[in-house]
Amino acid sequence: MSEACSSTTTTTTTRSIGSDLLNPSPIPTLVSPPVVTPVPAMFTPPPSPLPPARTINDKDGYFDIPTRDPDTTPVPIYTHELTYSPDVLVSLERKRTISRRTRWAVLLVPLVLVLITASTRFLTHPSAFDALSPSMPHTDSDAGVLETLLDWTPHKRHPLPDPNPAPQVATAAAPSALGSTLPATAASPAAAATTTGASTTVPTIPAAAPPLPTPFPQPFDDSLEANFSTTSCENFFLNMTTSPAFRECRPFSLLLQSSSEFIDAQTNLTLLNEVVWGTCNTDLSSDVCTANMAWFVSELQTECATDLTDENAMVVDTLQGLNAFPLMLTAGCLADQLTNTYCYVEAAHSSSPSDLFFYQLPQGLPLPNGTAPSCSSCVKSLMGAYASALGTDAAALGPLGQTYGAAEKEAVAQCGEGYAQATTAVEGGSANSAGRAGVSLAALMLVLAAACSWL
Repeated sequence: MSEACSSTTTTTTTRSIGSDLLNPSPIPTLVSPPVVTPVPAMFTPPPSPLPPARTINDKDGYFDIPTRDPDTTPVPIYTHELTYSPDVLVSLERKRTISRRTRWAVLLVPLVLVLITASTRFLTHPSAFDALSPSMPHTDSDAGVLETLLDWTPHKRHPLPDPNPAPQVATAAAPSALGSTLPATAASPAAAATTTGASTTVPTIPAAAPPLPTPFPQPFDDSLEANFSTTSCENFFLNMTTSPAFRECRPFSLLLQSSSEFIDAQTNLTLLNEVVWGTCNTDLSSDVCTANMAWFVSELQTECATDLTDENAMVVDTLQGLNAFPLMLTAGCLADQLTNTYCYVEAAHSSSPSDLFFYQLPQGLPLPNGTAPSCSSCVKSLMGAYASALGTDAAALGPLGQTYGAAEKEAVAQCGEGYAQATTAVEGGSANSAGRAGVSLAALMLVLAAACSWL
C-alpha cells in the first residue's frame, strides 16, 4: 500500500519534470521596481467664521445693517463713573461763564461804540455824547468838560463842518490920538462886513434882480434815499418835490437842512447872496407860499402817519421844516441895516460858525458847548424873530421851543441883559427836554446797572 503510493507519487513527479522539460515556461523579463514619489500632506485651514447676520432697516433706507449674532457672547464694556469734587465743578462753571461773557463783550462793545459815534453825527443823541465828537468845540477847563458830560439834553445831529474854512487873520489895530492902540471888535459892523481871509467884502443886497442859478437849489437835491415805511409816504415826497407849488416857493427852512447845493454855495459869497435873494423874492407871494406849505403839512401828516409814528428822521425833519417856513423866511431875509447885507451871508462869511448855529435852533439843534456869538445886531434880530414866533404859534414850533431857552441864556450871558427876550412858551419845551433828559439818564443808569450785575 505504501509502495503503491510511493510509485504513484514517483510517477507523478517524473511526469511533471518531463513535461516541464518538454514545455518550458517563459522566463519573465526583469522589471525595475516603480519609483514611488511621496505625496505631501494636504493643509486643511480652519473653518471661516460665519458673516454676521444682516437685516434691512426699513426706517433708514435700503442699507444692510449688521446685527449681532445671538449665539455670540457680547464683549463686556467696562465703564466707570467720573466724579468731580464740588470745587472743580464750580471752577469749570465759572470759566464757562467768563468765556461766554467775554465773547459777548467782544461783539457788543465795538457795536455800541459805533452806534454812539454814528449818533453824534447823524442821529438824535444826548449832548453828553458831544464829548466824543472831535468836530465840536471843547473847553480846556475841567468845569467845561464836566458840564458837557452832565448835559443829557437830547438834540439832533450836528451840521457838517465847512470843508474849506476861511483862514482867520488878525485885524489891524487902529492908532488913537493918544498914541495907544484900540483893537477892532468882532461886533463892529465894518469888521463883520469884510472877508477875514481875503480882500473880498460881503456883497450887498442886490438892488435889482440878479442872475439866479439855474436850476435853483432845491431841498432833497441829492436823492430821496430814505427807508419809508409806506408807499404812500414815498409817493408824497416824490410829488411834493416835483410840484411847482413847492419848488417856486424855495423854502429856506428846508434848504438849510436838506440841500447840498445850498451848503456848497456857502463857499461862494456871491452865489450865496444870489440864492438868499432868490428865497426872499419868489414869483409867488409869501402868503401864497405859506398857504402851500400848510397844505403840504396836512398831507404829510396823513400820508406819512406811519413814518411819523416810527420817527423816520427825514419825515420828521421835513414836517418841522414845513411848519417853520414863515419863520425861516423872515430869518433868512434879515438884513444888517448898517452894511445893507443879508445877515445869513454875514454869518456864513465869518470865520466862526457860532452865528450860523442860531439859524439851526428851529430844527431842534441846540447851540453846541462853547458857542460864542458875535453879539451883532443880526443875531439880536434873529432871536427877536424867534421869540415873536413862539409867542404866536408855539405849537407848530416845538423844536424851537425846546432849544430857544438855552440859547437865550447863552446869548444874554455873552452879550448882556436885554440882548435876547425870554418867552413863557419856552418853559414847556424846556420841561419836555428836561423830562427826556431824565428818561435818557435813567435809561443809561439801568443799562450800566445791568452791565455791572452781568459782569
